[in-house]
Amino acid sequence: MIETGKRDEFIIRPLEYFEKMYDELGPDHMKVLIAYYEGKPIAGVIPIMYGNKTWYLYGASSNQYRNVMPNYLLYWEMIKISIARKDDMFDLRGVPGIADNSNGLYRFKKGFGAEYTEFIGEIFIAFKPLTYKMYKISEKIFRKIRYTISLTKKK
Repeated sequence: MIETGKRDEFIIRPLEYFEKMYDELGPDHMKVLIAYYEGKPIAGVIPIMYGNKTWYLYGASSNQYRNVMPNYLLYWEMIKISIARKDDMFDLRGVPGIADNSNGLYRFKKGFGAEYTEFIGEIFIAFKPLTYKMYKISEKIFRKIRYTISLTKKK
C-alpha cells in the first residue's frame, strides 16, 4: 500500500487502521487477498462482504512485476468469492476523473464487464473554514515533503 500510495500520490492509512478493520470485520465480512510471484508478494486487495454485496475496498500493487498483471487474478478471486456467496452485486467502486477509455482504471474495471453508474455529486461546506484551510495547507506541505523525500531516496 505504501508503494502504491507513493506511485499514485495518495495518502495511505497506517497499518493499525487495517488491523482494526480486520479485527472488527474479518474473517466473515473482510478478506485480505495477496498475489505472489516467484514467492514475493506483489499485489493485494481487500474486499468487504456484507448482505448481498461484495465491495472492492482497497487495492495495492508493487512496482515490480506489474507486467504479470496480478490485479486481474485478484479481481477474479474477488468475483469468485462474490459468486460463491450468491451476491446480487460485486461493486468495483469508483473511478476518479473522467470515465472513458482515456482513464486506465476505468478501462481496467470496464474490462470485467462493469456497468458504470454515475451518482449525483456532492456539496461540501466547511463548517470551520479556518481549520479546513489549515488542513488543506498542511496536506499540500505533506505531499511536497513526501515527494521530495521520494526523490532523494531514488538517488
